[in-house]
Amino acid sequence: MSIAGPAVEGRRERKKQQTRQALHEAALALVEEQGLDGTTIEQICQTVDVSPRTFFNYFPSKAAAALNLPESGADADVEARFTAARGELVPALCDVVGSSIDAGMDRQRIKRLLIRRPELLPAFSQWMGSVREKLIRLAEKRAADRDEAVRAVSLVLAAMNVLVHTGHTPDRPGSERLLQALDGLVEVRRARMADPDPDAGS
Repeated sequence: MSIAGPAVEGRRERKKQQTRQALHEAALALVEEQGLDGTTIEQICQTVDVSPRTFFNYFPSKAAAALNLPESGADADVEARFTAARGELVPALCDVVGSSIDAGMDRQRIKRLLIRRPELLPAFSQWMGSVREKLIRLAEKRAADRDEAVRAVSLVLAAMNVLVHTGHTPDRPGSERLLQALDGLVEVRRARMADPDPDAGS
């Protein structure tokens, strides 16, 4: 590889990220103004001055573009690190899912958009189901069996749901925030088991 190779690759990657962001912003603006049914992929492409073929290199649908949904929950490097690592399964999955938070996936913005435009909910639900299944298949590489993988992924996605609805965005890695949310869920369960009926003695 020539000395200029890495620089060229860097420019290409920045260009790809810029195109993806431009498609997202165009789709978001059009869907917010016109609704999902009133927006076409051709309109999105015209706004960014790209072809529909280029659009589908970045997003599978106009709904995915408006929500800025990644193809999966984590990139290949994160998944490779997970597969090669040893140790507890749930914290490792928090690292995988937390990577999407660190990469800038704005879940609060997604939540606000889904409230304003509920017609996007089916696309979001389909994406979440796809991501969940991919995470389960990834977890199976280190879990004792599929049941353990399903339980571990369900715990981590429950913690992610907590982060979405609490609205707190501290300046900490996504994996740490997920683990803190998990600790909170466990504490709620422990408190309930310790005092299943707090009004029983009154």
